[in-house]
Amino acid sequence: MTKNILLSAILVLACLSLQAQDSLGLSQTVSFRNAVSNNMGVKFSSVFSFSPKENTVGSPYLYPDWGRLWIDSMDNRPVARSVVYDANIDLEKNMVIVKGGDGKAYVPDVNNVQAFHFKKGTEANAFVAMQVEGVNKFVEQLAAGKYGLVKEAKVTFHPADFVDKGMVQTGKNYDEYKKSYTYYLVKDRVPVKVNMRKKQFLEALSSDPAAQEAARKFLAGYREPFDETAARLTIEAVNK
Repeated sequence: MTKNILLSAILVLACLSLQAQDSLGLSQTVSFRNAVSNNMGVKFSSVFSFSPKENTVGSPYLYPDWGRLWIDSMDNRPVARSVVYDANIDLEKNMVIVKGGDGKAYVPDVNNVQAFHFKKGTEANAFVAMQVEGVNKFVEQLAAGKYGLVKEAKVTFHPADFVDKGMVQTGKNYDEYKKSYTYYLVKDRVPVKVNMRKKQFLEALSSDPAAQEAARKFLAGYREPFDETAARLTIEAVNK
């Protein structure tokens, strides 16, 4: 009798275990959420407000307050039904910040996360983990497919340097965060830095005549200036 009860218990546990192994990755993100909510496996962050500090221009964060984050890939497995998080990203430190169950801000371990996306109002931003110039980091994904286009944000902090010498005044009397972007064309997970000028951008596709011709054809009918949007639409046209 005891043996039968034990076998039944093992069977029930096995079934529960199988149910927890969600092939879409939901169980993984639930575990991730629980770790954040219970303040486990995370580092405390002193960030409570993402708005610029007094006498500061600009910000190192993606959004001025919390956005909504969905995980798209964990452990190299796609996540189709992610738990949704209140989150933001510090572009200067390349650091994801998640709102914990206690309302405080935490920095979770994201080593097993390959991709996620944010939404804030009508704005959407997708990020993927990639090795750029020997460093693993999250970069914003603008286009995906046979060819990808990503951009790396670099944030530099410039402290106030105002100097008053009576008749002559130099510098600025406020701190400032400045953002600059580097773009990479990606094929087979290998990012190659690309110049955001039309001629140089087309030259980056010279090793693939068919892709280069598709890009030329698209740009021949494109009447707007060549910028990030034009580059994204070009790569989307190449991938069709």
